[in-house]
Amino acid sequence: MNQQQHARLRGQFPALAQEVNGHPLVYLDNAATTQKPQAVLDAIAHYYRADNANVHRAAHALSGRATRAFEAARETVARFINAPHSRELIWTRGTTEAINLVAQSWGMSELKAGDEIVLSTLEHHANIVPWQLVAQRTGAVIRVIPLDEQGDLDMAAYHAMLGPHTRLVSVAHVSNALGTVNPVARMVAAAKAVGAVTLIDGAQAVAHLEVDVQAIGCDFYAFSGHKLYGPTGIGVLWGRTELLERMPPWQAGGEMIDRVSF
Repeated sequence: MNQQQHARLRGQFPALAQEVNGHPLVYLDNAATTQKPQAVLDAIAHYYRADNANVHRAAHALSGRATRAFEAARETVARFINAPHSRELIWTRGTTEAINLVAQSWGMSELKAGDEIVLSTLEHHANIVPWQLVAQRTGAVIRVIPLDEQGDLDMAAYHAMLGPHTRLVSVAHVSNALGTVNPVARMVAAAKAVGAVTLIDGAQAVAHLEVDVQAIGCDFYAFSGHKLYGPTGIGVLWGRTELLERMPPWQAGGEMIDRVSF
């Protein structure tokens, strides 16, 4: 990168203009979280300056503007991952909460003793521990896809472990440690052939790949905003309508009821 390109990048990402230990900042930790471009910082500041109000909660002008922006963002993300309907997108605090939502709602209501959950050796903790907790409580069994010598998933082993007891396959689209890009469309097709539900952890994929949930064919897809140049504390769970409608509520409170009484 020449000096002109570096200066342009620093103009787009203000955090890169600072110095660390007397040297210009060179930031290489994007797999963990990304720095935020000026457009994102401006959008956040504009909301708090001009539109700060509860969404879906009031009839006044600020709430109307906030609600329209809130739902427009859902439409934007739906187009970004080619989701069939924006109503299938659930805002979460990030990938971890999205996976926990599926684990606690779908997993706890659908899994039973002897059912099998297929994960892989490449998974982030966020796609391991929630399923371990569900397995402990339901009696389900976790099976783990091994790696081959190249650091790819052993697809022969994966196909061999699929069977009538396989209820869920939950794997990363891209490994956060090795950068391995998994053949998720093929894996989903194989899982569907035995009637399993599929969840794809897309946290490391959305910033680098063109994601099309319909082409992948999965049932759930999860990712975080902060790894995609967006704010911290926001994420997405996309799920198929027919599955979402069967899942019991995980967290209760405002915006999830029409009427409350004792």
